[in-house]
Amino acid sequence: MFIFDAHCDTLTKAMDKKEYLKQNNCQVDLKRLSQFSSPVQFFAICLHPKEYTNPLIEVLKIIDYFYQETEKNKELIQPALSYIDIENNIKNNKISGILTLEGGEVLEEGLDVLWLLYQSGIRSIALTWNYKNRLGYGAMEKEEKGLTDYGKAVIKEMNQLGIIVDVSHLSYKGFWDVEKIATKPFIASHSNVQSICCHPRNLTDTQIQAIANAGGVIGINSYPLFLNSSGKATLKDFLLHIDYIVNLVGIDFVGLGCDFDGIESYTEGLEDLSAIKKLSSLLIKEYGNKGAEKILGLNFLRVVKEVLNK
Repeated sequence: MFIFDAHCDTLTKAMDKKEYLKQNNCQVDLKRLSQFSSPVQFFAICLHPKEYTNPLIEVLKIIDYFYQETEKNKELIQPALSYIDIENNIKNNKISGILTLEGGEVLEEGLDVLWLLYQSGIRSIALTWNYKNRLGYGAMEKEEKGLTDYGKAVIKEMNQLGIIVDVSHLSYKGFWDVEKIATKPFIASHSNVQSICCHPRNLTDTQIQAIANAGGVIGINSYPLFLNSSGKATLKDFLLHIDYIVNLVGIDFVGLGCDFDGIESYTEGLEDLSAIKKLSSLLIKEYGNKGAEKILGLNFLRVVKEVLNK
């Protein structure tokens, strides 16, 4: 079974806990990833803006941790910088680890930092976390504002370099700024359906349609507060969000963005990465083998093929 999960916070969590990627007490590790067939995992670097005076130094420390851990476990995982790298990893039955950035505070010093991050292996960036920065406004800000001129320049440069634009955590107006500017497919790596669960982090029907029109994908988040208003959720709730998107725009535009190790409570039946096996059987029952394969991984793989430069 091939899977492609578009968001986990395991890198930051494991490093903070002084644990290892191969096996740990987090929701994701290499041992559990190896249960799947050459999976692809987006490893997000997320720093809460107010906790660090120099975010660039902290980001580089986490990038260094990632490469140390992948080098120690190169029989299991290889970093991927392009679609060709993923193809090679699939041939060699290895995990593809792809670095992503959640929050653009590190980019506030200028576009030169974006080039540095690209050279360091970052291949997808969410411009904001929940709040505002020099690039724009996050989904949890009270002010209804979008991207700044600098944020718009960052989007254009990301498209040029071959870095996937991620609109999860971005404000509603910021989303539509991206939709106007982006020349390549963009994603919502870990966001859900607002019509089912009215939360600022979730997407309206028009936003979902815009992502689909751009050829992007929405990764469904397993955080209960984004699945329903009760704060408790099951696999059934997770599947409802998938089914809604499939019925609205088709099966080619939804995937997994479980947000493992970045959430405070867990959906019953999706306690960690291993639970994707159960989810897989339910998806096969609902959508058949081909449909399940798209949701589990092929949809996000298509975006990587289209956006990441060779």
